[in-house]
Amino acid sequence: MDRIPFKTILKWTAYPAFFFLCFVFFAYKTFPYEKLADRLVQEAAARGYEVEIIDLTHSGLTGLTFENVRIVMPSEGEDSTPLDVIFDELTVGTSLFALISGAQSYNFDAELAGGELEGDINLGEENLELEVEIEEIDLGAIPALRQFTKVPLRGVLDGEIELAVPAELAESTGNIEVSIESLKVGDGKTKIDIPGWGGLTLDEADVGTLELVVPIEEGVAMLETAKAHGTDLKLDALGKVRLLRPLKRSDLNVLVRVKIEDAYKERSAKVATMLELASSGLKSAMTTDGAIQYQINGAISGRMRPRAAGRQPFQAPK
Repeated sequence: MDRIPFKTILKWTAYPAFFFLCFVFFAYKTFPYEKLADRLVQEAAARGYEVEIIDLTHSGLTGLTFENVRIVMPSEGEDSTPLDVIFDELTVGTSLFALISGAQSYNFDAELAGGELEGDINLGEENLELEVEIEEIDLGAIPALRQFTKVPLRGVLDGEIELAVPAELAESTGNIEVSIESLKVGDGKTKIDIPGWGGLTLDEADVGTLELVVPIEEGVAMLETAKAHGTDLKLDALGKVRLLRPLKRSDLNVLVRVKIEDAYKERSAKVATMLELASSGLKSAMTTDGAIQYQINGAISGRMRPRAAGRQPFQAPK
């Protein structure tokens, strides 16, 4: 029986493997990443985005790492401002299988605002799957957040998000669990537009730790837990959000309760005066223990319809 010529096989496989590795190595070292960065900036500009990239290099075989990236997303309307986000480092990658099959499957790792975001995203023609882990994001270091909150916020964000959004939103599932430690609202300087009052400043208030747990089943996100009990303010919310397309049309139906502690009123003359002047108008929203309670309905990005609900039991609206 003839012996298998291992040495011959090794010789004829080792040389091609060696030259292939050399090709890959020098391709990495000589690839024109600066030109790629310029091309990405041009493609983003063509789609209405403004992107600045300080440095771009490879990450593994199928990924890219961006350093000091600024992304400015276009505003949605005349009254809104562009969303401006800065990443200290952003790594985006995919798998060899995804490259070969053409699947839009990516993983990402971002460093911003003193913390980190990492996760996976799968994009189909009409479906989305997303998993994200959030660690120690400093909300005060993200000026763009003001576009959504309208109120100055400080705190440290942690959490996990899992979403599966198919073509039929009514079949969406997922779970959101986030917390914001040492949450502070207001800064005593920024004017907040309050209907009927105009632009008012809100002295900084301690809200404690915000806990938010939102399971999603059959296209409905339920506020299972939404509370923050600080030394100045106590916030609680119950309700649900029915997902619609586009998502900004999603229907909100929640009961919100806010209790302003006496210590905050004594420290903030502006808040005490505002509450005194508004006392007659808030009578129907006041609960027996002195909290302010409202039922809020409407589209997330549309006109909300708050209704005073001081006599309503604090339980999830139907």
